[in-house]
Amino acid sequence: MKNALVIIGESIKYDEILVSYIKREVSEIFKKIDFYYMLDGSDKELFLLVEDILQKCSQVVIATDEKNFNITGKIISTLHSDSLILKNDMLLPSNSSIFDDNSYLYETDKYKINVIKLKEEEKLPKILLKESNSVEFINLFNMDEESCEILLMPIAENYDIKVKTIKIIDGWSLVKLEAFKYGQLNNFIDSILQLLPDRVIPQKDVFSHITFKLIENNLKITTAESCTGGLLSSMLIKYSGVSNIINGNLITYANDIKEAWLGVTPETLQTYGAVSKECVSQMLEGALNVSNSNISVAISGVAGPTGGTKDKPVGTVYIGVKSKNNDEIIKKVHLKGDRVYIQNQAVLHAVKLLLDLEKNIFFQNP
Repeated sequence: MKNALVIIGESIKYDEILVSYIKREVSEIFKKIDFYYMLDGSDKELFLLVEDILQKCSQVVIATDEKNFNITGKIISTLHSDSLILKNDMLLPSNSSIFDDNSYLYETDKYKINVIKLKEEEKLPKILLKESNSVEFINLFNMDEESCEILLMPIAENYDIKVKTIKIIDGWSLVKLEAFKYGQLNNFIDSILQLLPDRVIPQKDVFSHITFKLIENNLKITTAESCTGGLLSSMLIKYSGVSNIINGNLITYANDIKEAWLGVTPETLQTYGAVSKECVSQMLEGALNVSNSNISVAISGVAGPTGGTKDKPVGTVYIGVKSKNNDEIIKKVHLKGDRVYIQNQAVLHAVKLLLDLEKNIFFQNP
């Protein structure tokens, strides 16, 4: 079962914030978007493009701007020898099975199409497609991809499940689980949780899981970031309820701010530099002290494209985690890519260290 997200209209196409919003909402339904298209409503081949997409997929969300909403309805009607009618103040194909404000669902024997009309700065219309129950994701830690598949595949066969592993970083894989006709997803996941209780997070969104577990255990976390500029913080504060676990986070880019806010000593900065194990260790301690948190995370590195040296080339990043009882892990990584990719990879390494530090908290699976 393949699915697709199709965006039609230049007014949406270049609005990155709105596009990101659409993707998040559709991902809640599809779990994984197999095909993604951005089309111009003025394209002379639009009819053929939509027809081709429908031949490939069983579920499609078409998000259009106001200008292209009726055009899309006309294309769907023409493809199915249908006609447009006025319902709920919108033109839609007469055989649409369900409709809501600025949203309708059109079903055939081969596929389902949900067309939604978007307006800038407004809430997304209701998506009428139902969430697929044939695909789930789990996150598996401290095991390489090959070992994951060797371990999981024989078990998956017993539950009629197809397994696909996707490497996130070393020691962290996202595992896609797809049920065949008689697949037992929930039973398979329960079996894996019993087999690997300290390595599995039974959902796709690890950041959401971390937030929930900290709230559940009444624990507070704080971050002190340099080269990632608050990226880790932004990933944690996306979720409702974070006011219970975060008093504050710090972006300490300049050395004098590391000194003033976190208590990093001038001697440490002069002797070892800001990109060092010693600096990150003091950032961790300072973040705990200033925030009165239970756990701290610190990142300091060279994200590039400039600023690297022979000893500390671009991509050199020190990442640390520390708990209030003084358990501490600091890791040096050498990352590759452009500035944004290095920053994102650093955040992922920080998350994995956090999970390693507090296994008793984050792997308390039901």
